[in-house]
Amino acid sequence: MIILNNKPNIVKCSTSPEIVNIVIETKPKKRSEQGRAKETKSKILAAALHEFSASGFEGVSTRAIASRAGVNHTLISHHFGSKTELWKATADWIFGLYTTRSQERYKALKGVEVMATIKALLKDFIEFSAAYPDFHRFMMQANRGDAELMDWLTNRFLRQGAQAELTLFEQAQELGFMPKGDGMHMRYLFIGAATSIFTFAPEYSRLTDNDPFSESVIEQHTNYVLGLFSQNLH
Repeated sequence: MIILNNKPNIVKCSTSPEIVNIVIETKPKKRSEQGRAKETKSKILAAALHEFSASGFEGVSTRAIASRAGVNHTLISHHFGSKTELWKATADWIFGLYTTRSQERYKALKGVEVMATIKALLKDFIEFSAAYPDFHRFMMQANRGDAELMDWLTNRFLRQGAQAELTLFEQAQELGFMPKGDGMHMRYLFIGAATSIFTFAPEYSRLTDNDPFSESVIEQHTNYVLGLFSQNLH
């Protein structure tokens, strides 16, 4: 395979009685290899989120993650290095999904009145929690686990994210459609209310005979949670 400046090359092969030009196209294979690597990494990250959220950092082996992802365990070392780096990459991945979704949602709401914007952002948080219930289980395990990893997570994501959320809650309080009180405390109350039936989905489904991830339950849950925090968001 001949690659020069990422362009196809012409190799001249002497044959009697003529010269045959052979064009070797290298890009498609390179894109294919990159696509497979990206797919493998995504599978590993999804499996890692599930395993870390279930058993925490210390309770999980990279072999268990590889088994769940359906890949050879050596690929974890190849793509991520150590288990610590995989844990951090998993956090980067899930927080990245949420951040991208939130930013796109916020841009789509440009020009919408403040009250409607806040309602939409809170609703979107609930829907994301339903789509990725392991996100909050991952956070619960992180809070119980290694202090250094928790410090890393706090400095990389939580401090800045919490400040942005606090600004949102304080703005809602100023406009009169969220209860008065400590904004950060109110944030935790909202997160607990918003995520509980998804985090404890097996318990909820057994006690209610309902699927917490069904569209009807998610919609009902969203209305209940927003109703708990404000009478003006309807």
